[in-house]
Amino acid sequence: MNETGKSYRAVLFDLFGTVALFAQERLPLFEWEGKITRSTMGKLRAVIKEKVPAVPFEQFFMAMSAVNQELGVLRTRDMREFSSAYRFNRVLLHVGLPEAAATQQLAGELATAHMELLAGATTVPPAHVNLLARVFPHYRVALVSNFDHSLTARRIIERDGASPYFHHVVISDEHGWRKPHPRIFTDALDVLQVSPSEALFVGDSPSDDIVGARQVGMDIAWVNALDAPLPENIPVPDYTVRAIPELQHVLGMSGTGSA
Repeated sequence: MNETGKSYRAVLFDLFGTVALFAQERLPLFEWEGKITRSTMGKLRAVIKEKVPAVPFEQFFMAMSAVNQELGVLRTRDMREFSSAYRFNRVLLHVGLPEAAATQQLAGELATAHMELLAGATTVPPAHVNLLARVFPHYRVALVSNFDHSLTARRIIERDGASPYFHHVVISDEHGWRKPHPRIFTDALDVLQVSPSEALFVGDSPSDDIVGARQVGMDIAWVNALDAPLPENIPVPDYTVRAIPELQHVLGMSGTGSA
């Protein structure tokens, strides 16, 4: 039991920005229209030119921007996930490649190259792994993530030593629904065999994590690393932490025991 008098049987975590941290500065430099940014395109440009030589990179990049915008609207509206390979396949069709198995294979190769770069810029800090290791023996623990390439999400937590500390992992790429849709939360709770009132959800996204978890009846610990103000029309979280190691206080684990 924690200092508020509440006790939980399960803790569910978001992945990116919560368990795993993304470092934009670890992405390659990418120059486009006179501006230099950090983007996977900094290295994907050469891959695209090699694998899709008949299509000018400028045309490919414009098509990708259009597809990203189109799918972004659909994902927000319908809360359905589109895989990274599907996204690249849409781009390839947009630039004139035929709808064929070879195009799908090429899309998968581009998605893999893109994800390798993202994975290289993402880490689960040792302090986060230590927190998970402390929580795991005392709670049912799940990972619930919006991400369009489940193999990469699983690879990151396995590579950095976090995977043994989850009883269940659900990625929107595999599940189909995206947070804040209730199903991705309730299906995870069903696997853990706990009710929403017995679970704490930990995440950094107000719109996906706070709204989604609250609407199914879970308490919320908001990871607010930058001490940002809570956006308007977002439910007030039950707890706010800068990073997940602070959850030891939320969960009454400051000493050697736990809730």
